[in-house]
Amino acid sequence: MFAQPRIRKVAAPPPKKRKATHAVEEITFDKDARAEYLTGFRKRKQARIKHAKEIAEEKAREERIVMRKQIREERKQAVEEHVETINKILRQAESAGTEEQNQDGSGDEWQGLADADVQEAPPIDMEEEYIDEDKYTTVTVEAVNVDRDGLHKPEPHHSSDNE
Repeated sequence: MFAQPRIRKVAAPPPKKRKATHAVEEITFDKDARAEYLTGFRKRKQARIKHAKEIAEEKAREERIVMRKQIREERKQAVEEHVETINKILRQAESAGTEEQNQDGSGDEWQGLADADVQEAPPIDMEEEYIDEDKYTTVTVEAVNVDRDGLHKPEPHHSSDNE
């Protein structure tokens, strides 16, 4: 009915309750290390302060970077909103312009001013002299034509009577 117990194997003897202590060979007193420890309080304190300042500067730098990024994002968003409003206004103006064209009944685009509508001003050529104590100044005013190539003197118009 009961199982037979296992046979116990003999192992190494049980460990001792106390371990053998190793004797320290010699303790030396280092006067230089003691002096460094006692006089190094100020150095260590200054090192801690310096380390704390470096950490604070790094945090401030990171904060400035984050703030610049946030400002950049806000400006970008403001520009996008501005562009959207301008586009909306342009679309409204365009739709209003097409409605006006439909009411007029003319679908033609504006071709600019006709040559007959443009009146040419008579050429201005004058010369004035100013005298002020030691200075003598001459002012010459001439008419010019402006085009893509630059400024040009107008060609004199000859009347058909002279030709």
